[in-house]
Amino acid sequence: MSMELVMSRAGLTMVEGTISCWLVQEGAAVQKGDIIMEYENEKNTIEFASTESGFLHITAKEGDTVAVGGPIAVVAATKEEYDELTAGAAPKAEAVPVAEAAVQPTAAAQVPAVRPAALTAEDGRIRATGYAKKLAREKQVELKKVKGTGPNGRVLAQDVLDYLAEDTPAAAPAAAAAFVPTGEAAVDVITKIPMTGIRKDIANNMYHSLQSMAQCTAAAEIDVTDLLAYRQKLVAQQDFLGCKVTVNDLLSMAVVKMLKKHPLVNATFDGKTIFAHSSVNLSVAVAAEAGLMVPVVKGADRMSLVQLHNAMKDLAQRARDKQLRDGEQANGTFTISNVGMFPIDWSTPIINPPQVAILGFGRAVKKMAVVNDQPAVRSMMTMYLTFDHRVIDGLEVGRVMEDMQTLLCNPELITA
Repeated sequence: MSMELVMSRAGLTMVEGTISCWLVQEGAAVQKGDIIMEYENEKNTIEFASTESGFLHITAKEGDTVAVGGPIAVVAATKEEYDELTAGAAPKAEAVPVAEAAVQPTAAAQVPAVRPAALTAEDGRIRATGYAKKLAREKQVELKKVKGTGPNGRVLAQDVLDYLAEDTPAAAPAAAAAFVPTGEAAVDVITKIPMTGIRKDIANNMYHSLQSMAQCTAAAEIDVTDLLAYRQKLVAQQDFLGCKVTVNDLLSMAVVKMLKKHPLVNATFDGKTIFAHSSVNLSVAVAAEAGLMVPVVKGADRMSLVQLHNAMKDLAQRARDKQLRDGEQANGTFTISNVGMFPIDWSTPIINPPQVAILGFGRAVKKMAVVNDQPAVRSMMTMYLTFDHRVIDGLEVGRVMEDMQTLLCNPELITA
């Protein structure tokens, strides 16, 4: 008897997945539990294990976006059933891996096709993440030349970037600029960039967030001179601590301290009921090439500063490599976003539903300020809180901002 395989749900908010690659050929014999396909959602690249044993008939091809519960393949119990299912036709040719696909030339320039990657001994494919394959195609890199550093030698996106950095040929002489007669418009070359995979899901989630909440943002400029000095003291003791504490570590620890005093802010809301959480599951926004990733540090309120540093460092690195495990971006209760590494002073971050607030931090800038009625140069940082006004009112926001100011201006309280 034939059994249908459907797109699985990885996380409560997942609504669809994009098939990155099939790891077995059409018509192959598979066993229950075999990893047969990889797909992407808004959070990660995920391996799909067959739930049946038999002969595989693929119905959704690589690159297809399939709704959760939608059909992706059929497993026939016997070879006879498979032949009947496919009307006796010979098995379809194996789908061309992303790294082997030819890059289509544009009207502006002819781009040479990417050469096929070497086959692996096990399944005839280079083992690589979906984004690594996409990057290799765009940069015209042969994956067989890239050393994989991921699990079981899998090629990661960073491996492709490292290969490019080491093997970048000398730049060709720049072509002479085309002469455009006066009064004539230059040719506008338009490149279509489809919204697919992770970026499409992020766009949908952000749009839904703004449409479904009464979002409002409050901001305050905080003197972080003492915070930066305190961080330097901790850096001087990095051999003793076993890690190099960052400003983001201290900001995150301060947020955790604040949330223990404000359970209404450390909450989720389904539109009818507010769920205040006793544990702080801190969502940390991480900028990755594939899009914004938000891994969750579970039980952050039970961690020391060093433990929090190690947990965030590990999650951030695996988020950039698209190696987060299932569930590591789920069940967050509050999100922190730090853009201090960029020339950004403040912004209006969007809440990650079903959470009810997100706290952001801009860069630290030296400014002339007034201290004890005297002018002084101080390091100032803007802090901004976006909150769902259906759940949190102005009084609570004022208290949150006040407590955060107390912690950041008196950094020894953060680790007390």
